[in-house]
Amino acid sequence: MSIFLVSSDIGGTFTDTVVLDREGRVGRYKSPTVPNDPAVGILSTLELAAREKGMSLTEFISHIALFAHGTTVATNAMLENRRAVVGLIQTRGFGDTLSIMRGFKSLGLEEEDVKHFRMLVKQPLVVPKSLIAEVSERVDYRGRVVMPLDEEDVRRAVRKLIQNGAEVFAVSLLWSFKNDAHERRIAQIIEEEKPGSIVTLSSDILPRLGEYSRTVTAAINASLRPVLRRAITSLQRRLTENGLATEPLIMQSNGGLCPASEIERQAASTVMSGPVGGVIASSYLGQRLGRQNIVATDMGGTSFDVGLILDGQPVMSHVTRIERNDIALSSVAVRTIGAGSGSIAYVRNGYLAVGPQSAGAEPGPACYGKGGDNPTVADADVVLGYLNPDHFLNGRMRLDKELAVRAIEQKIAKPLGMSVEEAAEGIKSIVDNRMADLIRQMTIRQGLDPSDFTLFAYGGAGPTHAFSYGEELGMTEIVVPLTASVHSAFGILASDFTAVEELSEPMQSPPGSTDYAASLSHEKINEIFHVLSDKCLFRLKKAGLDPDQCILSRSIEMRFRFQIHELTVPVDEFPIEDETVNRIVEKFIDIYEARFGKGSAFRAAGVEMTTFRVVAKGRRVDVELGRATAAKERFRAIPDGHREVYFKGGRHTTRIFDGEHLRPGAVVEGPAVIEMSDTTIVVGLEQEATVDTMGNVLIRL
Repeated sequence: MSIFLVSSDIGGTFTDTVVLDREGRVGRYKSPTVPNDPAVGILSTLELAAREKGMSLTEFISHIALFAHGTTVATNAMLENRRAVVGLIQTRGFGDTLSIMRGFKSLGLEEEDVKHFRMLVKQPLVVPKSLIAEVSERVDYRGRVVMPLDEEDVRRAVRKLIQNGAEVFAVSLLWSFKNDAHERRIAQIIEEEKPGSIVTLSSDILPRLGEYSRTVTAAINASLRPVLRRAITSLQRRLTENGLATEPLIMQSNGGLCPASEIERQAASTVMSGPVGGVIASSYLGQRLGRQNIVATDMGGTSFDVGLILDGQPVMSHVTRIERNDIALSSVAVRTIGAGSGSIAYVRNGYLAVGPQSAGAEPGPACYGKGGDNPTVADADVVLGYLNPDHFLNGRMRLDKELAVRAIEQKIAKPLGMSVEEAAEGIKSIVDNRMADLIRQMTIRQGLDPSDFTLFAYGGAGPTHAFSYGEELGMTEIVVPLTASVHSAFGILASDFTAVEELSEPMQSPPGSTDYAASLSHEKINEIFHVLSDKCLFRLKKAGLDPDQCILSRSIEMRFRFQIHELTVPVDEFPIEDETVNRIVEKFIDIYEARFGKGSAFRAAGVEMTTFRVVAKGRRVDVELGRATAAKERFRAIPDGHREVYFKGGRHTTRIFDGEHLRPGAVVEGPAVIEMSDTTIVVGLEQEATVDTMGNVLIRL
């Protein structure tokens, strides 16, 4: 009988797995990631879970009712340029769409790089010009065929692309989202010329206005499809061979799950599959803790990820940025920098710097003893006394402090003329300040005060450093979830099935009009939303959900006429009447002035509705965490030992606790180190921590 809910997340250094049983008990498992064969890391964690429950691997997997997975396959393929070669077909006269790139040279550059003229160059083309072909056809803005598709022209183009090395194909015609007939016919011709070809149509993946965004998204999606297909097929085969009876689910960048059989068609929707899981988990846990505004921070071995939760909901973006490319697919808004426990420290021009280069899983930090000799943040944590070399991963992996000391001494301390501990604290301070700066960019620059938020700290290294970067930001509370080291994996398990459908159907009101409903037809808007809703519910029904139990949300992208960029306006009333249309426009104006300042709205220009979007969500099973009996009153926890730990320029005798034995209501006064089986929580000077009924550690600064 299936009794376990399981989810896994493959990180750059470790693979994390969460197992939830019927009573809501959480099992947390970690294993080193095997970059060349990610399935090995997942199976290793499942073996740990099976052993703990007294089962064989096959027996344990056969008892899994739901298996969900966050994959980094698409992300790594983008970052390492290991994508399939794309042949792109466009409307004649528009083959330079990718080259023009809207004219921006600063897209995706860090703020510091934008200041340097030599850095202001366009990113490499997603598809080189030799693999772009133009064909004769034309559809106008209403979807009417102005020039029929020249099929012989298409055949010549396809043959040329194959000759030039195209492995997969993307088709992006100018007005295909209004009439997709020509794109569909081109797909048929490609199949005739090269049977079995993988083809992505822009009208299928992104039926919306904006030929550049649509073309980039279609091309990237085409290039990732065979890579993702191989990885998912391999994982599914190995899990099935070991007894998995259910279809694996894959996490999407938008924070929702999708069946593995469907995800390959929209491979580009998985490029943020891993990082968004932690934000979803923080939203889930925040609702149960009564925290509505959260800064979710994930410090792993390779990177530091930050997402925001406002009024209980993750902040979303309708663009997913990877490297210097924008994919026009919805994503939980997550910002990432190269600041993890494996980030390498080095001296450059007489100054200490940390990251973004990482030691990764192989060879890893010097203290791993796998041949790495570069000092990293993890080595600094060992030298400072935060990490217990004999307790890492519950003792399954011993850290070598002598190797950490040697690496920092030779490459940092001696060149800078300081002690090893001073150098180690310098490494820690730099990485902590880099993380604090990223949080400032996502809060203060958006008019938000970090002190109004609760800081959630997770990832393998987040709980070790949050006491420092949280204090730097003036935050008053840190939550370290029980699932901290596998929080992204838990978020994947707690996610809903999600389907998103959108369509561009521009509608305008005349300049100077005040009765917007007179020109923005509520019947047309209702018709569009009904079509999109039916598509979403059909996809969720295929995934085994009851459409009547699914929740739909609607939104419209709007702008003033003669403007380029849109703002997203939620549509809370449905079906829509004339007065509803006027209220939607007023809501757009409120959002516009909140963003750009009171009085900035250009009412006289009239408004334009461009793209309509429906998001459908549903659950197959409920995820609930178990709770222990609450203590009648708080009590001071008794430490299991003491050791010297380096804080703020000096050594301090620090209380050491076995976190697995701390009961609800326990109070831990700083300085203290709480050693969990899979992470280490540091409570700083003049800070205090308590344990709640779910096993979370709440730190007051």
